[in-house]
Amino acid sequence: AATKAAPLLLEVPTTDPRFTDVSGQFSTAWKHTATPPRVVQVYKIILPQALHDSYEAYKKGVEARGNFSKKGMQAGNERRRWHGTTRLCKIGDDPKNLTPCSTSGCSMCAIIKSSYDVSYAAQGMFGKGIYTSATSSKSDGYTRSSGSSNKAMFLNRVVVGNGHILTSAQNNLTAPPSGFDSARSHDAASLGSDLLIFPPVSNMQVIANAGAALKNDELIVYNNDAIRTSWLLIYSP
Repeated sequence: AATKAAPLLLEVPTTDPRFTDVSGQFSTAWKHTATPPRVVQVYKIILPQALHDSYEAYKKGVEARGNFSKKGMQAGNERRRWHGTTRLCKIGDDPKNLTPCSTSGCSMCAIIKSSYDVSYAAQGMFGKGIYTSATSSKSDGYTRSSGSSNKAMFLNRVVVGNGHILTSAQNNLTAPPSGFDSARSHDAASLGSDLLIFPPVSNMQVIANAGAALKNDELIVYNNDAIRTSWLLIYSP
């Protein structure tokens, strides 16, 4: 029934184990300062059924090609990744204000309503794609808030599939290389937050030193159906 009224934001009480799960991943994955920001609110995002179905269909196709679940991984090599963006309203600051705004340029509300759209993506270090990170403080660098003293960030479900490791800029990419489902860069320290959710699998996780040019991990997908918002986190900078 909830999906018929979607998109919806459902408040997660601080006593709920899911609040501890999401806020704990945020804090543990915060690397840029000694003390992570205080988590104020966590919301579960309920998507329209069509967006849910198209994501699951994409994941099923990636799983069929890669058989990741047989290797001890999540189906489709699904991961949880952070994404920071622009918020021009106060959605989520107060549990009574959970309706996405229609302000032009409020990317956060646009994503809540319609999910990600790679056609709006900026040309980044690894081309025109949807960028996420296991490092919450990395994604924090992309958050923009207007009219609120709090900041907001998405925790997403992302189908990694067979990820292509990148160790230097390739800003002309519009898709992962042939045979791959996504592109990613890693430094060794960033892996820890990933392992909170997905245990290591021997011979399946390839780690490349990002070097001076790539200071933090990033995961980039180039297909709209490879990523869906799952949680909205409000925190005090």
